[in-house]
Amino acid sequence: MNTLIMLAILSLFGFGFGSFFWKIAGANQVYGPSWMIVEGLTFALFGVVIHLVQRHSFELSTRMTGLAALGGILAGIAVFSILLAFKLGGEGSVIFPIARLGLAVAVIGGFVVYREPVTATKLLGLGLGISSIIVLSR
Repeated sequence: MNTLIMLAILSLFGFGFGSFFWKIAGANQVYGPSWMIVEGLTFALFGVVIHLVQRHSFELSTRMTGLAALGGILAGIAVFSILLAFKLGGEGSVIFPIARLGLAVAVIGGFVVYREPVTATKLLGLGLGISSIIVLSR
């Protein structure tokens, strides 16, 4: 199997289980910001360990640092919103599909910003993916 596909599948499980843990947190009425701090610190520690193992110095341009910070803010808003939705009794079968429509934003961004080829097959796949999420969340 292609290495890129294997890495994508690994991330699928990482994101999937990580997201499911948010449902568990909400069902257990955790205070969202406390959860986010522990999750965020663990995420940062993982990045530090990778730096140490790979013996690579920290390098990031000012522009990319700002973009990473903006990504962190947006991810924080997203995670807090999902945790709060679950804490208020939201169902995973409704909340997760709606939240994951964000993938369509990323795909469209790839088309627009990086001029990735837009084929009929990709458009059909995007349409089917969006429609399946809409049906799943009802």
